[in-house]
Amino acid sequence: ILISLADYAAVALENAGLYEQARDEIKLRKEVEDALRESEERYALAVKGANDGIWDWDLRSNQIHYSSRWKAMLGFQEDEVGGTIGEWFNRVHIEDAERLQLDIASHLKGVTTQFENEHRILHKDSAYRWVLTRGIAVRGQDGTATRMAGSMTDITDRKYAEAKLLHNAFYDPLTNLPNRALFLERLRFAVERAKRHADYLFAVLFLDLDRFKNVNDSMGHMAGDQLLVSIARRIEDGRRSTDMVARLGGDEFVVLLDEINGSDDAVNIANWLREALRQIFHLDGREVEMTASIGIVLSTNGYERSEDVLRDADIAMYSAKANGKDRYEIFDPSMRTR
Repeated sequence: ILISLADYAAVALENAGLYEQARDEIKLRKEVEDALRESEERYALAVKGANDGIWDWDLRSNQIHYSSRWKAMLGFQEDEVGGTIGEWFNRVHIEDAERLQLDIASHLKGVTTQFENEHRILHKDSAYRWVLTRGIAVRGQDGTATRMAGSMTDITDRKYAEAKLLHNAFYDPLTNLPNRALFLERLRFAVERAKRHADYLFAVLFLDLDRFKNVNDSMGHMAGDQLLVSIARRIEDGRRSTDMVARLGGDEFVVLLDEINGSDDAVNIANWLREALRQIFHLDGREVEMTASIGIVLSTNGYERSEDVLRDADIAMYSAKANGKDRYEIFDPSMRTR
């Protein structure tokens, strides 16, 4: 009996140890499950808060999962988008498709540590949206990518804001013509080209309206602004597709004549502009006549800087004003001395 009791006690102790072990394992498993559930909830909340679309691409089967948000960003319902890579790539703007493919290929080859690309993608409403796509590959022991997952963020508003800022930086807000900064940049290329190619000629016409101040004083600045817009359109009507018209500010305009044959081309354009500006302008039921003094500078003077070209065109324009207005003058170095 004593031996049996001893054996029973030993078995009981052993069972108690197993029970404790099992209870600890159950507790640990529950803690892991709770941690996993909490992690999944945190991840789901983060994704929802970020408002991004998620994609998960199985490279072995070439199947890809798109989240409901990914589909909704493009205007589609859950069942309207399949699980192929074509659902994404076939909607990418043709100008952005090659760059997207190259960026993905670079990451899959291990050239980049993370995939990132901005591109336009077709919405269900037939308009393009700008998106930022990021992702990272999962690799096997041999380094081969087996899976790639990431997110898609709509950046259309940001892209439009950037474009507007860029436009405002280089275009006149009143006439929507290029401003001084953009004109000088384009002129710089012309100067550099003239240095390299002896047969390349260009000219700059500097226009200043005669007696424009009278319009502002008699009719108000709003009428003056309307007149400037009308003048800008008339000057644009006479330019070639390779030329540039810009507003420097106030009532000053400039025209870059690209690839001319000689001074006669510049003179002919100057005379056309004078005639165009003489045509009656109608402002709030009133007729307004306008003329302009024009300075012409030719690239044959051998310029090194675009600012020097503009300076000499300005000097020639003031010479035209001094000699009676409503005329043009071609710059020569003696004007600079005077």
